[in-house]
Amino acid sequence: MTLRTSSRISVLLATLSVSASAAVSLAPSVAAAQARAMIESISPTSGPPGTRVTITGRNFRSTAQVLFNDRPVEPAERRPERIVVVVPQGAQPGRFVVRHGTDEVESEVFRISEAAPAPRVTAIEPTSAAPGSEVVIRGDNFGARPTDNNVRIGALPMIVRSAEPTTLRVIVPDGARTGPVTVRTSGGEAQTAALTVTDRVGIREFTPTAAAPGQRVILRGTGFGADVQANRVTIGTRPVRVLRASPTEIEFEVPRDQTQGGTIQVIVPGAGRFETGASLRVAPAPVIAAVEPVQGAPGARITFRGERFGSDPSSLRVLLGETVARVISVTPDTAVVEVPRGAGSGRWHLSAGGIGPVDSPTDFRVLEAVSVAGFSPPAGDVGDRVSIQGTGFSPNLAENTVRLGQVPARVVSVGGREIVVEVPENARSGQFTVTVAGNGEARGRQPFMVTLRPRITSLEPPAGILGTRVTLRGQNFPADRALVQVRLNDVELPVESVTREAIVVTVPNQGLQPGPARFSIVARLQGTGRAPMDWIVLVPSRITALEPAAAPVGTRVTIRGEGFESDVRRVNLTLNGQVIRPNSVSTTAIEFTVPRNGTSGDVVIQTEGRQRAASPFRITVPPVVNAIAPAQGAVGGRLTINGNNFGVDASAVTVLVGTTQATVSVVTPRQIVAQVPEGALTGRVTVRVRDQGEAQSARDFRVSGAPRPSAAAADAGAPDAR
Repeated sequence: MTLRTSSRISVLLATLSVSASAAVSLAPSVAAAQARAMIESISPTSGPPGTRVTITGRNFRSTAQVLFNDRPVEPAERRPERIVVVVPQGAQPGRFVVRHGTDEVESEVFRISEAAPAPRVTAIEPTSAAPGSEVVIRGDNFGARPTDNNVRIGALPMIVRSAEPTTLRVIVPDGARTGPVTVRTSGGEAQTAALTVTDRVGIREFTPTAAAPGQRVILRGTGFGADVQANRVTIGTRPVRVLRASPTEIEFEVPRDQTQGGTIQVIVPGAGRFETGASLRVAPAPVIAAVEPVQGAPGARITFRGERFGSDPSSLRVLLGETVARVISVTPDTAVVEVPRGAGSGRWHLSAGGIGPVDSPTDFRVLEAVSVAGFSPPAGDVGDRVSIQGTGFSPNLAENTVRLGQVPARVVSVGGREIVVEVPENARSGQFTVTVAGNGEARGRQPFMVTLRPRITSLEPPAGILGTRVTLRGQNFPADRALVQVRLNDVELPVESVTREAIVVTVPNQGLQPGPARFSIVARLQGTGRAPMDWIVLVPSRITALEPAAAPVGTRVTIRGEGFESDVRRVNLTLNGQVIRPNSVSTTAIEFTVPRNGTSGDVVIQTEGRQRAASPFRITVPPVVNAIAPAQGAVGGRLTINGNNFGVDASAVTVLVGTTQATVSVVTPRQIVAQVPEGALTGRVTVRVRDQGEAQSARDFRVSGAPRPSAAAADAGAPDAR
C-alpha cells in the first residue's frame, strides 16, 4: 500500500530519535514503531452506498479510526486483523484510511456503483422450526453470496448456508425466540412473517423401559409435533405406529411381530431428530392363566399360575388395583404373593422383568373380616325386615347366612356393609349371627327383641260414614285397654271395647275426609299393626220419602232425600234387586218409572264413596170393574160393583156415580157395596183404590127419576178410565 507523506515524516523522526539515544534503552520503542498497521486488501472493491466492506490487514488497534474520503466511518466490526465498515450514503469513489494517532495507512480505491434494489421477502418455509433447523427464505434481490446478506431473528444473527438472488437458506440459532426474520443487503432490508421457534426435539424418558409386542410405550420430552402425522418414531430402524402426540408426549405401539428391541429415534420435520442412549427391551409378555383362590382377606397368600414369570422375585412386580403386593416366591410358571392391606377388589396386574403389566382374567375380591356392628330396628315381629350393619359381607346373596338365635332368617338383600333379613317364624329374642362362606362368621352383641305385633284381618263394616261403629278383628291385640291405641289415618279413635281378637271403635264425626283411610293399632311393648285393607269413609246419604210409596207399573216415582250423586252415570238404583235406570238425578231427588215385571221391595241407592240408602216400595195392581148391579136405581138405593183388586180397606176406596161420590159401606177384594148418592145423574161408575189406580164400568148406571146428562156433559164430568 502507498504510505501517506505524514507517515514518512513520522518514520524519519522516529529513526532520528532512536539514533540519539542509547541502543539498549531505546530497543522497545523501535519495536513499537515497527508494529505499524497494514492494509492487505478490501472486499468487495466496489459497491453501492450501504455495502459492507471488510478491510483485511494486520496490527489494527482497538482505538484505530477509519475514514473514507477523509470522512470518519464507524466500524461495524473491529478485530486486530479485520475491520468491517459500511459505505456511507452519498459517498464518492475513494480510499479507506486506518489512522493510529498520527500514523495512517490507506487502501486501494473503492469504486462506488449504482445502489442495489431493496430485498423483498415473499415466504419463509417452514413457518415453525427449532434451533439448529434450516429455514428457507424466498423473495427477490437477495445478495448472491452468503456474506452479502445479513440475516437476524430478533437480535441474534443467523448463519446463511447458501444464497441466491431469490433464495436464502439459514440456520435457526440457539436461544432464538418466535418473531420475524430480518434480511439486510446493501439495498436495504425486509422482514418475513413471524417464525415460530419451537423446542428442539429431545426425549427425557420413556416408560416402560421394557415392553411386549403390541404394548404401548410413552415418550416424554420436548419438541414433538402436536399432530400424530408430524412425528416419525422408530425402534432401531423399524418404524412404529404413533397413537397419540402432543408437544411433550408421544404414545406409540410396539409392533406385534417385533422380536428385538433397540434405541428409540424421533424425527420431527422442522424440529430435528433425537435418539435415546438407552434401548427399549422387547420380549414376550407374561401370561396369567389362573389366580387361586379368587378371593381372600389382606395377608392371605394367593397363587398365580401361567408363563414367563421368571425366577427372580425382585424382577416380578404385582399390584392389586393400585396397591403393590409382596412377592413371596416365583418360578417361571408359578408366583405366590400376599393380598396387600388397603387394597380394594379388582384385577391383578403383573409385570415380569419390566415386561407388562398384564391383567388377571377375572376380578379378585378382597374380603373384610366379618363383623356385626349393629342392626335396626331394635325390635320387630315375624316378617319384619331388619337391616344388619357390619363388614365382610359377600355381594353374592347365597354366600351369606344369618340366624336369629338358632333360627335361620331369610336374607333379602346385600349391599356394601348392610344385610337385610326378615324375622323368621318361631323366632325368639336373641342375637343375630352372620356367616359368610369362606370368610368366617360374627355375632352381634345386642339381642334383637321379637315382638308379636297386632294383626288386623278384617273390618266390620268395611265402609261407613263418620260416626259409624267399627269392629277390628285380628290377632295379638292387647287385653288391657290401657295398652292399646287405635288410629284411622292420623286421627285417634275412642276405643269402646278390647279383646284379644276384636277391638270396637267409633269413627269420629270430624277430622276425616271422604275416601280410603287406613286403621292402625299401636300396642305398647308390641309395636304397630297396620290394616292390610282400606276402610272407606262414605259421604252421608239417606232417603226421606218416596212419592208415592206404592204405585202400579208405569208410575213415575220421586225419591226424596239428601247426599245423592248428581251424575246419573254413577248412580246404581235397584228395586228389590232389579236395576232401574233413573229418569233424573240431583243431590236431593231421584226420579224413576216403576218397571214392568217389577216386584215390591226396597228401593236402594248405591254410589261409590257414598252411604247406601234404602226405603221400601210396593208395586200395586190396578182395580178392575167387571159388572154393576142393578143397572139402574133410585137415589139412596144399593149399588153392587163386582170386579178384582179392590182391597179390604174401605177408606182407601172411592166410588163415583157419574161425577158424584157415593158412600161405600162394604169392600172386599172382589166386591164393593155403595149407596147411590143424592144428586147423582145417569153415568159411568168409577172405582178408585188409593196407591193402585182406578177403573170404570163399561156401561152407564141409570139413576131413576133423574134426567140423563147430555153426551158432552157426561164426557166432561166423567173421569178417565184406567
